Amino acid sequence: MFLIRFIRFLRGYVVFTCTGGFPERFINLCSLNGINLWDAKSTGGVLSAKTTVSCYKNIRRCVRKSGMKIRICKKCGLPFLIQPYIKRKGLAAGLVISAVMLVYLCSCVWTFDVSGNEKFTDEQILKIAQMHDINIGSFSRNTDPKKIQTAVKSEIDGISWFSVNINGSHVSLEVSESSGSDEIIDYDTPCNIISDTDGELLHLEAHTGTPALKAGSAVTKGDLLISGVMEKTDGTPYFVHARGTAVIRTNQKVSAEIPLNTKTQQISDIRSRYSLYIFGLEIPLSAKRTADFVIRRSSMLDFRQKALPVGLITENYFYKTDANAALSADQAILLACYSAFSQEQKIMLCSETETKTVTVDSTEKSAKIDIDYINHKTTGIEHYFEITD
Repeated sequence: MFLIRFIRFLRGYVVFTCTGGFPERFINLCSLNGINLWDAKSTGGVLSAKTTVSCYKNIRRCVRKSGMKIRICKKCGLPFLIQPYIKRKGLAAGLVISAVMLVYLCSCVWTFDVSGNEKFTDEQILKIAQMHDINIGSFSRNTDPKKIQTAVKSEIDGISWFSVNINGSHVSLEVSESSGSDEIIDYDTPCNIISDTDGELLHLEAHTGTPALKAGSAVTKGDLLISGVMEKTDGTPYFVHARGTAVIRTNQKVSAEIPLNTKTQQISDIRSRYSLYIFGLEIPLSAKRTADFVIRRSSMLDFRQKALPVGLITENYFYKTDANAALSADQAILLACYSAFSQEQKIMLCSETETKTVTVDSTEKSAKIDIDYINHKTTGIEHYFEITD
């Protein structure tokens, strides 16, 4: 029923009334001549009904033969709604331009979304994606997802899987980062495993090769731990790529010293510059500046938790000047601790601490921190050798 009413609205229809004459004869004549009437009813000798525009043009003959008088009460439907605006060329041109712009905007890329990345920033991934025809304002149908996937995986190490999903004007980039290095390890070339530190050998396990030392042995840097030379049952030597695990108790040390009076740089001035961002077009509101460093921020409009390509870009320009900083002893010690603990993170990657001794010393000129460790370090580096006759 709704479909019928909708079709009648698109074609247009009229509501009319008939008085006098013979209403029954009028309805019969309309039926014989193929004139469609609906919602016909008689009230106080007045017949009211509805019919299409084309049928109303042919209804006069039926009216004369039935001796009735007809009058239009109301014109309804789309043709009568747009009739007053047909002669307005500007409005028609605006509708056409709006339709063209709507089709164009819907076929372009306007928003991005990056998910699954932890080690890499959104800017790193978007920068490479934009280098391969996936920019704001570009046509989505010209985007080749497979090309972008291959480019990102080849240009950013540490990404094992990458996906480009296009949904209308929105592009979703999904990243899966590899847990380790994708470097191919050569297990065919013969090599030995040697120590890269001094200490006491606590544990040695050879997966491939011949152990050269026993637990409890003293080790110096460069000593052979696992040999790549093995013997067959008949005593004939052969060569392998040695592999294994060695744990050495070793002494390690971290030091950091911060002077109380030091030269530094401080922020002397901050200036801001604003630009309007509209569908990939950046409109500056002031002249560009030069500064020691710039911080750029974007504030975009949100719709259903998705950023729209309309917003304000703020650029903060920072200017630095040289200055002398006078630190207190506590401040210098705190900075020395921060520097020492930053170094500690590197040496503790493959080590487990047995003991740790921290020494803090402060003088009139500087503050110093020394940290001595006895660590159980997992060590061993590959040392390739050549075989000659």
